[in-house]
Amino acid sequence: MSASGALPVGDAGRGHSIVVALVGAEIISSFEVSMIYAALPTLMRDFGDPAGVGWLITAYLLVGSVSAGLSSRLGDLFGRKRLVLAMLTCSASGSLVSALSSGLPGLICGRALQGMSAALLPLAIGIVRERLQAERVPVAVGWLTAMATFSAGAGLLLGGLLVDHAGWRTMFWFGAVHGIVAMVLVARWVPASAAAAGGARIDWIGGMLYAPAVAALLWAVSRLRAHGLGDVATLAALAGGVLLLAAWWRHEWRHPQPMIDVRRIATREVGLPIGLMFLFGLGTSQTMLVLMGLAQQPPWTGIGLGLSATMAGLLKLPSNFMGLFGAPWGGHLAARNGARSAARLGTLMILAGWIGLTALHSTAWMLVGWVMLASLGGAMLMSAVPNLLVEVVPAERTSEFVGLSQVVRTLGTAIGTQAASVLLALAVVHGETQPHAAYPSADAYLWTMTAITGACLLCALVAWALSPRPAHAAAQGAAGIGVSARRGA
Repeated sequence: MSASGALPVGDAGRGHSIVVALVGAEIISSFEVSMIYAALPTLMRDFGDPAGVGWLITAYLLVGSVSAGLSSRLGDLFGRKRLVLAMLTCSASGSLVSALSSGLPGLICGRALQGMSAALLPLAIGIVRERLQAERVPVAVGWLTAMATFSAGAGLLLGGLLVDHAGWRTMFWFGAVHGIVAMVLVARWVPASAAAAGGARIDWIGGMLYAPAVAALLWAVSRLRAHGLGDVATLAALAGGVLLLAAWWRHEWRHPQPMIDVRRIATREVGLPIGLMFLFGLGTSQTMLVLMGLAQQPPWTGIGLGLSATMAGLLKLPSNFMGLFGAPWGGHLAARNGARSAARLGTLMILAGWIGLTALHSTAWMLVGWVMLASLGGAMLMSAVPNLLVEVVPAERTSEFVGLSQVVRTLGTAIGTQAASVLLALAVVHGETQPHAAYPSADAYLWTMTAITGACLLCALVAWALSPRPAHAAAQGAAGIGVSARRGA
């Protein structure tokens, strides 16, 4: 191993083992996010408490949003492999708690523990940067994000199969076994990470302010659709979250060794990539919301295909495979020309897909085609943003900023979902045979898709404003291409 910690150039086999182990670990969080959706109808029927069952998603989201930022930074400080193993332990333990629980409170506690796994992808990207040669990092990041994207769709299908044929508890038993196997692979194949904390003073106050601020904001946003801004609890959480976030930002700005380096976020090189993730969540992350609605809405409403839930899910399946192509392609493009080129191309594809979807959505093949194009661009962007951050942030803060970009995307997705839901409810139609059933009108869908397309346009404009590739990253990429060419010769 080289002095920098990266593997020697000829040690490709060990590098592949590291990536395989990290993929096995980080797809756990994708499975946990998507599989629970397949079990929601069954859990609501078994427990008879729709609001309580909803906390199975909310608890995971709140803990995951905190973990993605805070645990990622702790990995930078105390060793990323150590934190990966700790997150896997939390995930497996949460799965066991949920599998063995007879009541809803136990299930919610288990899901909260599972939410710690949201830090796995940022930690994995940090390990890849730490252990692989520089020219191999962008492609490895592409594959990590590709498998995270694909496994989210696969998890929905797997969860449905497990719930239908073996019961919802098997979903959690699967998660526990998966977590244990991933721990074995990481322990065996991933080298130990160096701790960067040393004797430095740790900014624990910054960490303690960050967690409740993010959790309060996300909880408040998640309540807006059902309770509105007139709800006292929602307003209190929103105001408290904003005040805590302001206090946290002020503390971190002044701290000589902040837990999260907010001063670097204020720079163009870091702030714009993180802004891309917010706009991605605000806009194109609403694809499932719009696609499922259009596919299942009755044609008599003036818009919609009238498909069953199963057929609507199959419409989304081809776009899930786009992640297997788009993210690695974005990684290869980043390695050769810089991550800015991958981000620009990805955002243009997203924009083209949403323009097409807004204008032409009357048939199933139109929906599939436009969503596939937008998903291909989205996968490219998802791999480009971590690579943009890898190009500019210090190695010892890699997981911190990648994790923070995930938190910002989650916040953007939550806000976008609420905004899209409000737009869809602005104009509704009722059926003569079902007077109590209300569906969004064609105009409501048009307003919603136009707003999402506007967010995608902003995303593309931000991508065009990204800083050029740093000279040191360009030199590393060129060196990597030269090495590859010599090996091919």
